[in-house]
Amino acid sequence: MASGDAPLECIGIEKIGSKPKSKNFYPFAYALLDSTKESHCWNCLAEEVAQTCDSCDVAKFCSKECEKAGNLDHKYECKALKKCPDLSVEERMLIRIVGRHKDITNGNDKNIPDFYKNRESERKVMEIWEHCSEMKNDEHAMKIFNNIYNNIVQACEPEYLMDKETVFQLHCRNYINRHSISNRDYLKEIAKGLYLDLCRYDHSCRPNAIYSCDGIVSTLRALHDNVDIDNIQTTHYTYIELPPCKIQRKHMLRETWYFDCHCERCDDPVDNWLTSVICPKCLVSRNTKKTLKIHGQEAYANIETMAIVCNDCNSTLEREYVFAALEGMRMIRQILDTSPEITSDPTELIKIYQGALINYENILPMSNSYFCQLIAAMIPLVQRASMTRKEKCIASLDLHAKCEPFVRYVYRYAHPSKAMHFFQMGQLSLELGQGKEAARYLIEAHRIMEYLFGPNHFLASQTKFYMDNAMSRLLAFQKHFVNVINKIPGVEERVQEMVMTEEEKKALQPAKKNKKNKKKKNKNVQKSVEKSDLDDLPELIADL
Repeated sequence: MASGDAPLECIGIEKIGSKPKSKNFYPFAYALLDSTKESHCWNCLAEEVAQTCDSCDVAKFCSKECEKAGNLDHKYECKALKKCPDLSVEERMLIRIVGRHKDITNGNDKNIPDFYKNRESERKVMEIWEHCSEMKNDEHAMKIFNNIYNNIVQACEPEYLMDKETVFQLHCRNYINRHSISNRDYLKEIAKGLYLDLCRYDHSCRPNAIYSCDGIVSTLRALHDNVDIDNIQTTHYTYIELPPCKIQRKHMLRETWYFDCHCERCDDPVDNWLTSVICPKCLVSRNTKKTLKIHGQEAYANIETMAIVCNDCNSTLEREYVFAALEGMRMIRQILDTSPEITSDPTELIKIYQGALINYENILPMSNSYFCQLIAAMIPLVQRASMTRKEKCIASLDLHAKCEPFVRYVYRYAHPSKAMHFFQMGQLSLELGQGKEAARYLIEAHRIMEYLFGPNHFLASQTKFYMDNAMSRLLAFQKHFVNVINKIPGVEERVQEMVMTEEEKKALQPAKKNKKNKKKKNKNVQKSVEKSDLDDLPELIADL
């Protein structure tokens, strides 16, 4: 962390070993996103399209075999898509859930071949959490449901529908428990899936597991060896993104999942550094960015008056300054949310974000999550901006380095997001000729990727390729350096002496003394020879 910044605990990956633990889960139902339904197979989710359903002319498949297998789910939505080709992912997903649940309820599942192939679950769909009462009291949530319900009633065949209350019950369970399905490379979301057994695991803002996807199969992976992957009481993954501060996270969880989080991180006072501010007096009088908490009981010198006092300069933060800092955080969030809607030009977006950085760099420290999210938002834009390749690398590496302590704090243990950050830093360092730094980051990135996904996964192979490249460059430089150094007289002996223990040095003293005396004797002999040669010089000249 920068000097004067908050002491965020930077957890490494010291708990990982060589025995990753994982568990596979299969979906009750799933559906491609609106943005991927044209480019991915509706059955296996592969990014390959070779067939289109002859009946609805909407659903895509990678092969005849997949089209046949995919009819197990597609039959519920096929005629509806023919009537309304633009059914959203929410509507297609609910149609599939209702249709499958109706088949199970009516006992049709026993007569349909492969009904449970790669779809096994220990629980039934009506056994999972639902929060129906909370959703009925949520005007916005009910408006969403009624729009979805009206659309599917108009489009869907009655034989695949159920009464409105049952559909609402299923909608609630889907809305609360569904998961994002990423592509195999863990790089982008392509679909939604309802995994009845995976959703048994609770959320944590400091997860010790993550899940990844390979087609429709979701795999829960431990982030270190101490995780008991079968224990739903102690194993947790996250439902939300991790960089936001405690206030943001609680709002997201309450708004969508209707619960207040009291995980290890949310109850940790250290997390209050993520909304910290810079002491204005220390900045002016000492030119240091002393960081102060403004949230949590530990932030107040006097809980009754809620006075925030700097323990370095003993000054009390004025309320107006605290309000200005809070307004700055709100403005940053607003800028991040609205700026991409104003312009898509990367150079213009960088200017907007840089303007916000300049405005708040003396109010918000690097430990502040809003400030770090603003910096992180600039990273992908740099590669699209009008700069030379070297300028892009330097700027991007600088932004990555600024975020590194924050990334290490937020993503604990062998988290792939941390590995991806280090991988990008390694790539940039390698391109800029910083071999030692490149090797350090790429080794750590590869260690995480290989632990999580295995050596044959794309991400593990990719990081290994760059790591090997960095290591070979480093070894070549080291070999060249050693060759140059060895040509300098006395360096080899000096290096050997540096690595010796005191006992070894003492034992070699007699031999060293003898060598010195021998060298002195040889020097005297050489002088004598040189003198004799000079004495003969006049005679040699005369002979000539």
